[in-house]
Amino acid sequence: MTDRLIALLNTLLPGDGADWPSAGSDAMAARTIELARGAPGVSDALTAILNALPDDFGTLQQTQREDILRGIEADRADQFDAVVTVSYNAYYTTPRIRDVIERLTGYENRPPQPLGYELEPFDESLLDAVKARGPIWRPVD
Repeated sequence: MTDRLIALLNTLLPGDGADWPSAGSDAMAARTIELARGAPGVSDALTAILNALPDDFGTLQQTQREDILRGIEADRADQFDAVVTVSYNAYYTTPRIRDVIERLTGYENRPPQPLGYELEPFDESLLDAVKARGPIWRPVD
């Protein structure tokens, strides 16, 4: 299953041979599985897409793999979208890729807070209408 996943990731995110690495490293495959398991239905979608790939998927040329994925996307659009989303999330949250983003854009490889954006103090008066409604639950005995 991991070989198929690596081939799938390399097809979706092949890299550019210069700055951007392909997504098919073991670490990114493991991250993809981890994120898929944490999202309802995504793990099943990933399994379904991987099972829909031919046994020799990893040995095919990039264009052949892309054609196969287009067919799978047409037949299983929702599952395919879930797999693409989790694959991109895994790729762009990997420290190695965040380092590339920092190098190319200057956007620092760190969480945006607490050093990030300056936030205005919270205006609690925004909650007045909600508070005025009172409780929206019933007490239990």
